[in-house]
Formats: sequence, structure tokens, C-alpha cells
Amino acid sequence: MRFKELIFPLKIEEEELVEKFYEEGFFNFAIEEDGKGNRMLKIYLREGDPLPDFLKDWEIVDERITTPRDWIVELEPFEIVEGVFIDPTEKINKNDAIVIKLSPGVAFGTGLHPTTRMSVFFLKKYLKKGNSVLDVGCGTGILAIVAKKLGASQVVAVDVDEQAAEVAEENARKNDVDVLVKWSDLLSEVEGTFDIVVSNILAEIHMKLLEDVNRVTHRDSMLILSGIIDMKEDMVKRKASEHGWSVLERKQEREWVTLVMKRS
Repeated sequence: MRFKELIFPLKIEEEELVEKFYEEGFFNFAIEEDGKGNRMLKIYLREGDPLPDFLKDWEIVDERITTPRDWIVELEPFEIVEGVFIDPTEKINKNDAIVIKLSPGVAFGTGLHPTTRMSVFFLKKYLKKGNSVLDVGCGTGILAIVAKKLGASQVVAVDVDEQAAEVAEENARKNDVDVLVKWSDLLSEVEGTFDIVVSNILAEIHMKLLEDVNRVTHRDSMLILSGIIDMKEDMVKRKASEHGWSVLERKQEREWVTLVMKRS
């Protein structure tokens, strides 16, 4: 599949940009620095895709035709949390650690972002062997794959973006783990109940998730909600409380917050 890559100077903060893309239902983008340290926005349009409205007045500094093969990020293996390694090279072999083989692509996480790191930290801390896990907004599938390798009996990973689901499915195969990956608009296509629901998405999307999450959880289930900007933490907590959830633990890196919740 061929895409048009458009490059813009980034004019706004990253969290504001991500919110705008989510509002428009657009997911194929990346933020990078050029050789001079300037932050640049790259977006990828399929044939026939319109340009997101808020970008119509932004200056385009470069454009080209590209394919998914061009999106592979050159990363060395790294330890995302103690005992869990991300390996885009597929070269390392550690019998005493969890190794996630990953081919990251545009718009999908590599595990370097604090929100992913904190999610993995809490999965490692709270997941018990035999738990069932639901990953909502799975992206590359890192969290779902980690959950399975930590001993989860059943893992379901869902994303509203079909391309994300395809990448997650490919990564599950790379890691030889049994993860059910499917398209779903939050929980619209999810059935059953889960011991742990983990979701690394924006605070505004968590608000919608919390309206339906009781349907797929039980009294002893846990929620791991990441991707929350600190200024919106109280908003998420209030919504969670309305639906019977209270904060068990929190973790913060820079402006990003991850919450672990249980039924009140």
C-alpha cells in the first residue's frame, strides 16, 4: 500500500496535537526532530484520505510517496522496565527476561514513551499467572504481548484503527503468543469479562471507556489507565468514582500519569 507523507513544522504541544487527531479520528502520524532539533510532524494519507481540517493552514515543508517498509524505526534493544526488553532488531536472547520482538511503524508506539513504560510497570506488578487481560487501544500490541508473556491465560487486544490492529497481530505472531487482536471502537466488539483492563489512550477517551467498562469486568478486576495528562487526572478520577472505581496506585513521569484502579 502506498501513502503520501506530508511534513509540517510542529506548532503546538504534543498532547494538544494528539487530542486534535483523536477528535478527527486520524491515527497515521509521527513526531520527530530534524537535524537542527526542530520538532516536525509527519502524517500519512492513504489514497483518497482528506487532510485533517486543523492542518489545512499549516505549512507543508516536504512531501513524498512512501510505503510501510519505509516506516521501520532504527532502534537498539532497550529495557523498558526491569526484566522486560523491547527488541526491534530481533537479535537478543535472554532466558532470564521477557523479550518483546517489535517492528514499529508510523503512528504506533515503540515502548519509549512514558505512558507505555508505566503501563508495563504496573502489568508486571499486578498481573497474576492465569489472569485474563483486555488491552484497549492496543497500537503495536506491546502491552498485550507483555501480558501474555507474564502468564495471562487469555489476552484480547482491540483498536479502532484497522492498521494498528494489523501491526499488533503481526507483532503477536513475531513473538509466538496467543493474543486475539480485533477491531473495536473501544468496547463495542468486546464480550466476556476480564481480570485486568489496560488502556494507554487519552483522558477524554478514558472517559468514554469508563462508561462501559463495568460490563467487561467483575468486582475484583483492575483497571490500568495510562496516557493521562496530569491536568486531566482529577477529571478521570471523578468519572471513575461515578462508576464505582477508586485509585489504588498512581505513577507519574513528566506530565503523564498512569492510574491503577479497583472497585470501591
